[in-house]
Amino acid sequence: RPVILINPDLTDKISSQGQQSVRGRQERLDFADSFKTIFEFSNIYVSGTSYFPILGSIFKERISAPWVAHQRRDLTNGDERYIPILSTEERPDGELIMDTFES
Repeated sequence: RPVILINPDLTDKISSQGQQSVRGRQERLDFADSFKTIFEFSNIYVSGTSYFPILGSIFKERISAPWVAHQRRDLTNGDERYIPILSTEERPDGELIMDTFES
């Protein structure tokens, strides 16, 4: 049966005082890994700065569509455009995206 999760965070969490029960841990992780992303739109930015300038975006339109990374480009008239620069079947990691942005 299809389920829609909005902003899911299914990663393993450490409980307060580090006393997390390990019973069922692998089953929870396997359950989280069983989900497939059918749509996603995320901004790409460099964290750790006082502000977060948007460098681009990553987008998956539907389950059969590829992942597409867009680079933000500022135009001389003050507008901005998002140019597709990378397309992959698997979600690209940050290193691949940044290497593509720099080339």
